[in-house]
Amino acid sequence: MGKFSQLIKYSLSSIASWAIDVGMFLLLKILLDARLGDFSDLVCTAAARAVSSFFNFNANNRLVFGHRGDYGRALLRYYCLAVPIMLCSAGLVTLLDHVLGVSAPTLSTAIKVCVDVLLYLASFTIQKKWVFSQKHDKTDSR
Repeated sequence: MGKFSQLIKYSLSSIASWAIDVGMFLLLKILLDARLGDFSDLVCTAAARAVSSFFNFNANNRLVFGHRGDYGRALLRYYCLAVPIMLCSAGLVTLLDHVLGVSAPTLSTAIKVCVDVLLYLASFTIQKKWVFSQKHDKTDSR
């Protein structure tokens, strides 16, 4: 039950982070859309993702994985994972859209959901074994 419980906590942390991401995006769009013009989506997405990912890191750090090691090292590792995961998601969705000849937004979104579920599971495993590993903190602090 321990591993299943951890996956449930990870899922709840991810859902909460997603809600923060969407909520922050909406709030920033309302406040800044007219001022930012063409850059509105980019700036609002980046700012919302920064806030939600920092929340996600902290929730995973303490609540999901119970990490008590070096906070700064775990934070660096988290973002060393988060950025490539985001790029893989965008790249794989683009590649699959191209290979499959997808042009409908709904089909592209379905592909993104499938890709992101696989990346979600990979991210869980990497966070558990590398980002928040107590073992790595002990062996790396020579």
